[in-house]
Amino acid sequence: MGVLVFAPTRTQAQTLLDPSRTARDTSQSLSNDDESVVGGSTAAEESSGDSDLGIQMLLKRNENAQPFSLWVDSSGFWTDNAANVSTGETQDYFYAGGVNTAWRYKLEGRYYADAYLGQHWYRYDSMRQLDYDNGEVSFGLLAALPELKDSIFYLHYYYQRITQDITDSSIYDAQQIRVGLQNAIQINAANSVNIGLTSSYGVGTSPELLQRHEHALQLGYKFRVSSQVVLSLSYRLAYFDYFNMQERQDVNQNLGAAVTYRPCVNFEMGAGYYYAINQSNNAFFDYQTQLGGISVAGKLKF
Repeated sequence: MGVLVFAPTRTQAQTLLDPSRTARDTSQSLSNDDESVVGGSTAAEESSGDSDLGIQMLLKRNENAQPFSLWVDSSGFWTDNAANVSTGETQDYFYAGGVNTAWRYKLEGRYYADAYLGQHWYRYDSMRQLDYDNGEVSFGLLAALPELKDSIFYLHYYYQRITQDITDSSIYDAQQIRVGLQNAIQINAANSVNIGLTSSYGVGTSPELLQRHEHALQLGYKFRVSSQVVLSLSYRLAYFDYFNMQERQDVNQNLGAAVTYRPCVNFEMGAGYYYAINQSNNAFFDYQTQLGGISVAGKLKF
């Protein structure tokens, strides 16, 4: 792991060459149903008067919001293509678990300071050569845009460090500047749609061969089955520009469905299925993969 060449062999594979891509795919699988920085509100239960009055919102007090969050997550996955190869696919199971902390603080006006620190561990059942640890740090600003249908604009510095073991030297380091816009559209008390645009610009990567820019469109739909159960559908279209790897360019599509059960504000569990297609101008990096798994997470705010 960590040996990078311009003409990689089949046994090295996409996951072995660039484990940061696997970390991104699995993080998309975890539930993220946090409160919006904009409204501090949620839809009321459906009633017979909705047709006349429209969607009724329940306002929440913002002055008591807790700026710090600390949570742990643990997931088990099955995949039919562990190494993300175009031929000779191998099924495997793997575990992903980690600890996370986040801080969000309201500044003047519409602006919020935002920071995140996390460390995750990936352990495969059969293909142990794919094991790695993933550390992430980000900090920046959020801006509420009520004049743009309550969208949220964000600008972050992001750092990622991947090792074979947390005490080892890094096999991948990346610094990025991330900018994006997202919006949640409440259709009614049970249905909502999420739209997001994100661009990440690689400003420093080791090895340089993996430095890249990324641009992504994310679409999501949520159906609140009950106050505790949510069904989510997601689609992500991403473009990767590896400008140091013989002008390699990838287009990645990821389609998923998940069910999340949240019996209380501090705990949730879920199950999801995801299907991804990667198309590259370098045929070695073409692949299709399925990913299914279950996850649990516990969160504390203070």
